[in-house]
Amino acid sequence: MRLHAALRLGVLLLSAAASLSAFGQFQAPTQEELQMTSDPKAPGASAVYLYREEVEDDPLHFRTVYARIKVLTEKGKELATVRVAYQRSFTFNATGSNREGEDQARDINLELGHFEVAAVSGRTIHPDGTVIPLTTSPADLMASQKSGNQENALTFNLPSVEVGSILEYRYQLRYDRFLIPPFWQIQQPYFVHKAHYLFTPSSVFLPTGVSGAGRTSNYLVGEDGQLQTDVMASSTLPPGKAVKQDALGRFGLDITDIPAIPREEFTPPLEGQLYHVDFYYTNTFVQKEYWQKNTQHWNKEADQYTAATPTIRNIVSEAVTSSDSELDKAKRLYTLVQKLENTDVTRSSSFSFVNSSIPHTSLDAVLQNKSGNRKEIALLYLALARAAGLNARPERIASRNQRIFSADYLSASQLDAVVIALNIDGKEVVVDPGEKLAPFQTLHWSHAGAGGIALGADGKVETVLTPLQINTDNTSIRVGSLTISPQGSVSGTLKVGFIGQEALHWRQVALRTDSNELKRELEQIIASQVPAGIHAHIEQIAGIEKTDAQLVAVVQIEGNLATLSGTRLAIPRLFFESRETVPFPADDARALPVDMHYPAQEQEQITYVFPTGFALVDTPQDATLNWQDNAAYKLRSKVSPGSITSARILARGFTFLEAKYYNQLRDFYQKVTTTDQQQLVLQAAKPAGGQ
Repeated sequence: MRLHAALRLGVLLLSAAASLSAFGQFQAPTQEELQMTSDPKAPGASAVYLYREEVEDDPLHFRTVYARIKVLTEKGKELATVRVAYQRSFTFNATGSNREGEDQARDINLELGHFEVAAVSGRTIHPDGTVIPLTTSPADLMASQKSGNQENALTFNLPSVEVGSILEYRYQLRYDRFLIPPFWQIQQPYFVHKAHYLFTPSSVFLPTGVSGAGRTSNYLVGEDGQLQTDVMASSTLPPGKAVKQDALGRFGLDITDIPAIPREEFTPPLEGQLYHVDFYYTNTFVQKEYWQKNTQHWNKEADQYTAATPTIRNIVSEAVTSSDSELDKAKRLYTLVQKLENTDVTRSSSFSFVNSSIPHTSLDAVLQNKSGNRKEIALLYLALARAAGLNARPERIASRNQRIFSADYLSASQLDAVVIALNIDGKEVVVDPGEKLAPFQTLHWSHAGAGGIALGADGKVETVLTPLQINTDNTSIRVGSLTISPQGSVSGTLKVGFIGQEALHWRQVALRTDSNELKRELEQIIASQVPAGIHAHIEQIAGIEKTDAQLVAVVQIEGNLATLSGTRLAIPRLFFESRETVPFPADDARALPVDMHYPAQEQEQITYVFPTGFALVDTPQDATLNWQDNAAYKLRSKVSPGSITSARILARGFTFLEAKYYNQLRDFYQKVTTTDQQQLVLQAAKPAGGQ
């Protein structure tokens, strides 16, 4: 959506003054609102928004939020605590900035400006109409403050809240020296009856220019050094609803009966899916032109940043030889950069003002310090690969744990990660060197199936989609033997192994903590899977640092497994699934797609050794379940004298699933759970001559 402002400064200031004057006013409640005990438009809701308003004025650098909330249950009283999160200040480390009428920022530690929360007011209205005002001043409010670009939070509590109360509050967020086009999150955690949004964009976009008010120059520069010439909005709204521009050049939206944010499991990032409007300034409204300009600019800077230095050439000459194949060169250089400390994993990372910018720390410094962040290490690998003669290009992508890439959204800020695509023997190989401990050609799940942008060999921009994984890439394996006593206790040793994303997760846990913490966290997971009354103790974990091998935990098992009834023992057929439940709750009105992060499979083969003199009463039946090409399940048991070995495989081949298939997904896993939770019955043999 392309939007243009058309408003003279004098009118703008008059309009802003009127808005500020109205800031201190509250709405009188109606009798219907006071007497509400439930809401037919939001059955079962613990609270609803009666009204919500957001007003942004970029030229005057403020944002106001106003809300009226009806509390319907005890849980709804939680909304009396209002938390306002913000950056206290911005220090910027790139050339160019979103500022109006000032020089571009070039100092790596330059503070561009700061935020402050002001004009906080509020009140609680009881069902009988009694009004209890918020008397706390902003200086007395509880605040969590951190330095630099770290998040600050200011919290205030509305007084004397009870079920049936109406909560009403306003606050203002002020900022200076830079511009922040708003993001309107239309859907809220609770149903909204009525909402009003208003945005006054930068006065840069006035068709006759800007004069007065102390401004001697007037321009807006983006991160790529380009003059920003358009106001754009990326939006998802209900049918028939759209942002409109009024005669004063402001952009507004009035909307009613907004459903609450769906509370559904296994969903993709909500950003971009919920009703929203995201404004931004850009140098063009033409999609192809924007991405071509932005990508060419970024790649030009990336080429300069990754240009081979004597240090890089020396590293390459020591790491590879001319007789190495292209694949061997790629792997050896990958191993080299993976040895560096990745500060995004091992240290507390600071806020990045512009995700898509080129780093400022030189690659020689990264090598000298033996450490760097994800982006620095990824670009170092690019530099080394090119210096070794490999055909390599960077691909900027949107991490799937943050958002789904949209080429229609003309903002490079969504491109927060870099992977490297290699052309080896005519085949494309995509690697993730910036992800610590990721094996060669294994992408972190948030970087697999992720969309983004890259330059082709012809210099033209391309949209890219990184490869999705297959289920065998991510495997959990549980094997071992357990001995059962005549009293039903069990003991033995099992091995629990991980390949792929689970292994990567636990290796990074070990990197951030230590071996004892890794054992503790993994033991907690295993304890939740084994039968109640079983103690699982990890004796050792192997393969923590060897990323091309399984990560294996050796687990000692002890405890009571069986239910004893006379001469019979009842035990679970599958040891790790005895407490299993269907992971997908019933939901006939599923609204959002299913995102399982990555395909995976589980393999299990565990032997029960029976007590002397015991035998199975009945041989269990094997089972096979298939759900088209989406998932498959097999359970087989082999009975031998004195033991039974059960082998189970559950393979899920998909990453994403449309909402319309959710009930089929649930039905399949319901069948799996029912099959998994079978019992085995052991009968003690009768003594010779017994009755």
